[in-house]
Amino acid sequence: MLQTDLYSFSYKKGSVVPWCKKCGDQNFYKAGKSKQNKQRYQCKKCGHRFLWTSDLPRQTLFSNVIAFATELYTTTGISLRKVAFHLKKYFDIIISHEAIRQWVLKSKKSIDDNCIPTKTWHIDETYFKIKGIGHWLWIVRCRESGHVISWHISKSHLLKDARTLLRKAIIQTHGVKPKKIITDGLWQYPVAIKKEVGWRWDVQKERHIIDSGIGKNAFIERLNKEIKRRFKWFGTFQALEGANAFFKLWFYYHNSLMLT
Repeated sequence: MLQTDLYSFSYKKGSVVPWCKKCGDQNFYKAGKSKQNKQRYQCKKCGHRFLWTSDLPRQTLFSNVIAFATELYTTTGISLRKVAFHLKKYFDIIISHEAIRQWVLKSKKSIDDNCIPTKTWHIDETYFKIKGIGHWLWIVRCRESGHVISWHISKSHLLKDARTLLRKAIIQTHGVKPKKIITDGLWQYPVAIKKEVGWRWDVQKERHIIDSGIGKNAFIERLNKEIKRRFKWFGTFQALEGANAFFKLWFYYHNSLMLT
């Protein structure tokens, strides 16, 4: 039986040391090669023969170890180095923080995996930094489900950015438009809504509600506070690629929690 839990394999003195997949013992010896030229081991305790392998191509660790590390980094307030430290401390898995960063960048999870209702949209933007340079994170969130429908990162705070955000939201919902949109008083939103959602001005006055973050738009402001709490630990992202990868995972896990 193939073990795929965090205790299946361990690192010792910089080299990979497998555990016996039958009894869990680490007392083993090399027992030749398989037909695929992979190293075969035999346990001295129970005699079980097994291969050192992963369920992912060109990887030495199992997919659930990688998923655990990326989720720990994304959903808690700790750095990549802290994630690597905890993997070593609790599971005796020695991995560099750079390897974990590459796992985050390569993650294929996205909010596209979730079904999102589209009755009421809350829209807002929040400020953060990439390598010390200010950027804006724009977010559309569904009131009924709590899901993040779309998001967008920009250096500017212009009409084109608000339009890009709304365009992504409409694509995400397969063209299904909301019945109501709630935003703050940013002037770009009414124009962007008219251009992208297609509401006439008379209709838009009824469906577009403008309120503050302590009023009807507090629903999305609470999400912004949680986002800021998460990345205040490392102060600034080092690259746009890293920020995109982080938020892709963060919103994926956020939406997954909304389903439970």
